[in-house]
Amino acid sequence: MGQRRGALTSRVLERRLWGDSPLFLLDVGCSGGIESRWRPFGDRLRAVGFDPLIAEVDRLNAANTHPGIQYEAAFVTSREYDQLFPPELRNDSVASRNNQPFERSSAAAVLHRMPVSYIQQVFNAGAPVALTDRTITLDEYIPVNEHSRVDFVKIDTDGHDIEVILGAHGIFSASGVIGLTVEAQFHGATHEYANLFSNIDRIVRQHGFSLFDLQSHRYSRAALPAPFVKDMTAQTISGQMFWGEALYFRDLGAKDYELMWPYEITAERVMKLACLFELFEMPDCAAELLLNRGDFIDAETRESLLDLLTSGAPGSYRAHIAAFEEDHTQFFQSRMTNSPVLSGELSIEQQAQERLARLTHKNTRLREKLQVQANRLDWMAKRVEELKAKRTRKTSG
Repeated sequence: MGQRRGALTSRVLERRLWGDSPLFLLDVGCSGGIESRWRPFGDRLRAVGFDPLIAEVDRLNAANTHPGIQYEAAFVTSREYDQLFPPELRNDSVASRNNQPFERSSAAAVLHRMPVSYIQQVFNAGAPVALTDRTITLDEYIPVNEHSRVDFVKIDTDGHDIEVILGAHGIFSASGVIGLTVEAQFHGATHEYANLFSNIDRIVRQHGFSLFDLQSHRYSRAALPAPFVKDMTAQTISGQMFWGEALYFRDLGAKDYELMWPYEITAERVMKLACLFELFEMPDCAAELLLNRGDFIDAETRESLLDLLTSGAPGSYRAHIAAFEEDHTQFFQSRMTNSPVLSGELSIEQQAQERLARLTHKNTRLREKLQVQANRLDWMAKRVEELKAKRTRKTSG
């Protein structure tokens, strides 16, 4: 479609179409810093990142130049989790019927042979890894009168994601949050509060969210290792699906949404959600939202926003829809490159610039994911070493 990345968001911010309030992000598991995908919001972004690694949080705060971003050293949890899912049951894989296969994977086999922790080398300059003893819930950290001001929650905690969600019941019930991403495990204990995608999905759907995307990751067995996806010992090109990154939004494009959920659909939330749809590469959802919920925008402005979701050229949205209605086979993959409407109205130079921008963005995202995966692997390696030491002490005792 020749879509220009972030064009709609830039226009919305430029014209202050949602007003003067910031977009408020909570990032739980922020090792590596707030992702670059949030940069288009510029000084309109307010974000708090949480991570238990003291040295990493200190590094992030020292390097941070954005006045609206801060980092906190803390474990984010739920105060009721031990009652909901008792530790003695969680730690008994047989009694809880835990089918987590990670220890049999090729990645785990490499982890067991890792001599030095990446976190210890890079973040702690060779010193022992220091973890905070501070525990919080999101409901406790964010004042009650600000619960409804949180717009988006990102959760990536390496195994405790459901605890973060349970500890944010007040925030999710305050009719503010419009989206979240969460790392979701596909295997584990058969318990209604185990950290599994099925349980997370059930809980967030009960708060009025719908699943919009799920990126899955595979791990081969150590019995026959497959090539790694990247230059790191993590997911592989084949093998069993282990976990995924789930993206949820409130589906405000549905005209009967407020009849099902106690949620106030305001102009601010519609415009923020439209920007988030664009941010997560769902321009079709942004277009539907503007058509079904954008009556508060004057017709000319709304039409220009729809054009920005296609090629950006005036009238490109209407031309796109007309092409689909006239001959839907133009949207078959084999014909799209030959369609003057679908290929956009950009010059060769502009198309090259757009492609370069998309590749640059993709490369940045891959680098960030690589960093996060490296941090995750080192965290897991530390856990393995702790278990080995505990086993050794028991044996010697």
